[in-house]
Order: sequence, then structure tokens, then C-alpha cells
Amino acid sequence: MNALLYQSAMIAINAGALVLQYYGLEDFKLKSDSSPVTKADLESNALITQELQVKSPYKVCSEEAVLDYEERKDLEYYWLIDPLDGTKDFLAKNGGFTINIALIHKNRPILGVVYAPAFYQLYFALKGFGSFTCEPQTLKNALDSKSLNPVWLEQNKQKLNGERIVKEEQIIACDSMFHSTQETQDFVAKYHLKVQKYGSSLKVCALAEGKADIYPRLNGTSEWDTAASDIVLEEAGGVMLDYESKKPLQYNKPSVRNPYFLAFAKSQVGGVIYTNFFSHLCPLC
Repeated sequence: MNALLYQSAMIAINAGALVLQYYGLEDFKLKSDSSPVTKADLESNALITQELQVKSPYKVCSEEAVLDYEERKDLEYYWLIDPLDGTKDFLAKNGGFTINIALIHKNRPILGVVYAPAFYQLYFALKGFGSFTCEPQTLKNALDSKSLNPVWLEQNKQKLNGERIVKEEQIIACDSMFHSTQETQDFVAKYHLKVQKYGSSLKVCALAEGKADIYPRLNGTSEWDTAASDIVLEEAGGVMLDYESKKPLQYNKPSVRNPYFLAFAKSQVGGVIYTNFFSHLCPLC
């Protein structure tokens, strides 16, 4: 599995290079749910799917090619990918889009890679092994010099421990660039939180990296939006919890839609908001 982790990270990086070829173009179509899809989404999907099938025997479920529940319900392992998470961020040219690759074991992710190619930000995790990143400029230099490979990643990885990078009293909450809700704003106001906005899976990765503390997601997402960053956060000491059941998110459900959830960085596990969440004070904890 360790080798597969580094191979998956390289696949995400290669897909990131591909989508950047289309960065700045505004040609897109609307899917049935009115979300945009670009040629970058589709070509990234084809590249990742092909490479994963070469590296492993597992089937692939993607946002752009959903594996029917009847085909995946009894699978012990399968890949769950979002070939371009944050298409609206991609079209807005704000850099906040990612490539998400996760390996699902039964109902939970055990391997995850999140790559933001515009920022050279890479996050990767394996259950029981840890959560890691690479220094962006160092990663860019390795890419430019054509020296990037799985061995380089293993030698240059930096462990994430979820500890806050900058210590301050005010709790920092992540919010979406395009999908904030009134419920989220009410939650932020209740706890007097400082808000930082990120695109795509970078909100959860900010918790794992120690840049933020909590991420209330009080509107819809799908399994491929969260799986990769879920294991990245978990291995960094944090947790992503179903808003109703208060248990970790479950995957490989008949519906790929996620419930609302709260994600906590390691710094907030056991804190005031976390404690209130478990004391049945919801809907706004």
C-alpha cells in the first residue's frame, strides 16, 4: 500500500499538469445538476482512470463516470475520484481546485491524495501510516527539473500533525468560495469564528495542515468531494463527522450524496464546539 500511495500521488500530479493546459479557458457545459464540466474534467478523468487500472486491480468510480451501486456494493476495495474538484474555482481562475484520488475499503477511505496544481500543494495519506505534504516550491523545482518520482516523494514528504501553525485565540473556520449557506454563516456568528475561504478539498486540507480549526459543511457534497481529504484529515488527528449521526462519514452508499458534516482539526477535537456537537445542541451546535 505504501508504494500505491506514492504512485497515486504521481498520477494526481500528472493529472494536474494536464488540467493546467486548459487553465484560463472558459469553454464548459452544464451537467444535469447544473454543475459545470470542462474538457479538463474529462481528460483528467480518462488519465487517472487509465493509470489507476494499470497500477491496481480495483475498479474506479468517478464523478464523471459513476460506478453503479449494484456494481460496487460488494467490492472490498475501489477507487473513488474527482478528476477536477472545484470546477467553478477552475473557471474563476482563483487556483482553488484539486485532483482527488481515494481508495475505499468497504465504507471508509484508507488512502487519499489531494493535489492543487495551481499552488503545487500536495497532500497524501494512508491509514495507519500518516498524513503528509511537500513544500510547494520544492515540489515545483522537482517538477521543473523532471526529477519528481515516487522515491523523491518518499524522501521529501513532511508529516502533518494537525497542530496550528499560528497560535491565536480566535477559532478559524473554513468556508466555501461558492457554496456558503445561511446555516454556515449562522454557525460562524454563534461562535464568533474567523472565516477563511478556500476552494474544493483545500478546506479540509487546511485543517490537516494546521491553517484552520473547523469546517462546517451545511449543504450538499458527494462522496468523491470528501473521500481523499477525509483520510488526510483523519491521519493528521482530525475528524469529519456526519451532522446527524455524529459518526465518521460513510462511503459506498446507495446514494453518493453526503450528509451535512462538521470537520474538526486535531486542535478542536474535545474543544467547546466539539463537545456541544455531541451534547445534542444542534442544529447550530
